[in-house]
Amino acid sequence: MGFLDRIAGRFDDLVAGDGDSQSRSPSREHVELGRARAADGELENAVAAFGRAVDADTTNVDAWLGLAEALALLQRFEPARDAFRRALTLPVPSERRTAAQAALGRLYARAGQTGKAIRELRKAVVGLPDDVDTVTALGRVLIGDGISAAAADRLEGSEWLARAARLPGGEPRLLLEAAAARGTVPHTTPGGAAGPDAEAAERLLREAASRAPEDAVIRAALARHLAATNQLAAARREANAATTAAPGEPAAWAALREVHAAAGDYAGALEAARQEAARGNSPPFAVWLSVALGAEDRAALEEALGHGQPHDPGLDETQRLLDGSLNDSGVMRLASLAPTPAARRFVVAAVAPPPAPADNLYALLGWAQQVAARHAALLPQAVFMARAQEAFDRPLLVAVMGEFNAGKSSFVNALAGAPVAPVGVTPTTATINILRYGAGGGRVVYHDGHARELDGPAVRRFLEALHEEDAGAIRQVEIFAPVEALRRVEIVDTPGLNSLRAAHEKVARDFLLEADAIVWVFSVGQAAKATEREALTLAHTAGKRVLGVLNKVDRATSDEVTEVVRHVENELGPLVERVVPLAARAALAGRLGQDDDAVAASGMPMVEAALESHFFARARELKRSTALLTLRRFLTDARVAIDAAGGVPQGIPDAEGAATDPSSARATLFRVEQDLRSVLAGERVALRARLDAAFRSAAVEVLEFVQPRGWLFGEHRAEPEDESFLRDLLDDGTVEATAKTRVALVAAATAADTLPDGGGSELVACIDDAIERFRAYARGIIEGAAAVFFRVDLPHIRLDSSAIHHALGRWSPDPEEALFRPIERAIAGFVARAAADLNARELTREIASLMAHEHVFGPLAALETALASLADC
Repeated sequence: MGFLDRIAGRFDDLVAGDGDSQSRSPSREHVELGRARAADGELENAVAAFGRAVDADTTNVDAWLGLAEALALLQRFEPARDAFRRALTLPVPSERRTAAQAALGRLYARAGQTGKAIRELRKAVVGLPDDVDTVTALGRVLIGDGISAAAADRLEGSEWLARAARLPGGEPRLLLEAAAARGTVPHTTPGGAAGPDAEAAERLLREAASRAPEDAVIRAALARHLAATNQLAAARREANAATTAAPGEPAAWAALREVHAAAGDYAGALEAARQEAARGNSPPFAVWLSVALGAEDRAALEEALGHGQPHDPGLDETQRLLDGSLNDSGVMRLASLAPTPAARRFVVAAVAPPPAPADNLYALLGWAQQVAARHAALLPQAVFMARAQEAFDRPLLVAVMGEFNAGKSSFVNALAGAPVAPVGVTPTTATINILRYGAGGGRVVYHDGHARELDGPAVRRFLEALHEEDAGAIRQVEIFAPVEALRRVEIVDTPGLNSLRAAHEKVARDFLLEADAIVWVFSVGQAAKATEREALTLAHTAGKRVLGVLNKVDRATSDEVTEVVRHVENELGPLVERVVPLAARAALAGRLGQDDDAVAASGMPMVEAALESHFFARARELKRSTALLTLRRFLTDARVAIDAAGGVPQGIPDAEGAATDPSSARATLFRVEQDLRSVLAGERVALRARLDAAFRSAAVEVLEFVQPRGWLFGEHRAEPEDESFLRDLLDDGTVEATAKTRVALVAAATAADTLPDGGGSELVACIDDAIERFRAYARGIIEGAAAVFFRVDLPHIRLDSSAIHHALGRWSPDPEEALFRPIERAIAGFVARAAADLNARELTREIASLMAHEHVFGPLAALETALASLADC
């Protein structure tokens, strides 16, 4: 058992034994028993029988081969390999030897040892050139995974597979594998462009179809290839022929689906997918989603959900699209899965704002608020539009404005006929007060959005006790009073525009734009100041109608009042429609005392008549005008905000990543790839030359310390230190040679950092790893070279540098597999990833542009059209 122990372990430990007491039976009987048990599928018992056979006769080829084959079927790689090797050391008939080499090659292939598999299978096909299985195995192992294998190996593998298909008993479908491999081999077209050899692949597929015209799988493969090469009419014919020849074959319907999709006929692709699913091969959710989006069919999206699994990309987004809850991030993700620009627009448009309700001004205000709320850059406008819509359905909003201490609050109280607005407050504690009809009480609204309710008496106490720091936190105070006049009008009592609190002045100026009309209160002693002209010009520009009230006229003579009124009208002109004199405090006192004469003398009836004719009787017109002005302001401000955001509304996911111009980045990637490949090609030559120079230099060094010993009895001798010196010398030469290669490659790799996501450091790491691996590989070869040179070559060679170089040069490490191939794969992988990243960026850019158009630019254009239509009404 000693020999068997070494190569395959103890067989009594491998299996539980077969209960056969004839462990010392003749070898041939055990071989027959092993074959019988292998034929019955009892592989463990077969191993035990063959094991006893080789114990009985270690030269029994049949026993070793049977053992190896049984172990291989059990996927016990190392024992099977050693058994095959042992068999091949014995006298084996050539046919059996070739079969063993083929089996060993297939074993190596399953173990992933491609180089050894190719070596054994090449030996096998020499002896069995017409054996389909062996030729097929060699073709498949040369092709490998179709990615990491060298182009030359893939080409050769394709040729072997085609040969296997043409042999007697060969399967025509092997030509499909040959075509797939050929389609991945770079090929230079007559025009000089490099690309897959699609023509050769097509020839192989057509040959397969001619050999097996009824094979729907082959025709389906041909149809796919034709579709991929844009031969859509021919592809459709082949796919239809496949479904006709074998209507029950899912692969035929899958090909027809792919052909329809390639032609942009997603409705046809959807129907083919249904036929494919009906035949027991439902496509994955990604396919259903793609064809449903391509068909722009909401019902098909519902159908696609039935084929999804919980973690399928796009499943959750599809559900949200259908129920109307998809956010912008989800739109970006789902649209990126759509197969065409039209399908991506379908996704984006599905959650875009509805058409502008041009014939309904109230609805248009709400629609504008909905548009603004979708994007961060427009969120302030969303709040503004929400307030505008709420105000549109309320009574007329009149802002009472003027400079501080002009008597605005007194005018408000006189108009209401009750002391509802606080008077005598200081500039630092003044607040924006809105008077509305109600049972009494009030509400304090703060800048942070929260509100505080107050009962009737508490309102005045709150305002009178207000401290400066508290007043700064308040946006407005709403005061409710059961005053009949407030059913028709809501009054905004604002602090003076020359208030000491900037925040209050800003809010007051906002109301100047939000109000339906403005009453401007002048003080008789200082009317029509420059600061008032500035504010009134702003109101006039905004299209607001302004009624002037000259307050405190009881402090001047009638002639003085007339002169001041004339002065205001002359100075302000069209900025104020009319100026009406008023003694507000006297008017309030008269109303509180029910003194009609006092009220009449105060000028209040004239003010009320002016308000009625200028504002109240035209309330509907003023409300409409305010809404239109608000929408125009929103349109202007939204476009300014979008321009400030660089043309892409903030808040659209990944829009910033889409800003890089993909065409420029692609040009950079192409240049980087060309530079890397050019440097790599140059180093393939230069490094070998440097390594050869290092070995040549080492030969000179060796000659110098060996030459004196050549005089002693004609024998060339060396000491152990000489062997160590040579190893160090060659190792140093290898390190120095590869260091120059690294410098050249790293210089080219760092140019990748100019790409949007860089990548230079990734390439440099791959280069360093490959160089370190090569140095370790070279070090092992050099150790062997030094030992062989001094112990074998040196005593027999001519002592000159040329002979020594020739002896050492045989050991020069080849950098192709250990160094250049890994770097070449790293470059290919980097380029593929960078190209995929650029594709993703380009797609993001496209979707962001669609979102900007469908969600912002398009709606704003629709709003402009709606405003023009409403203005004509």
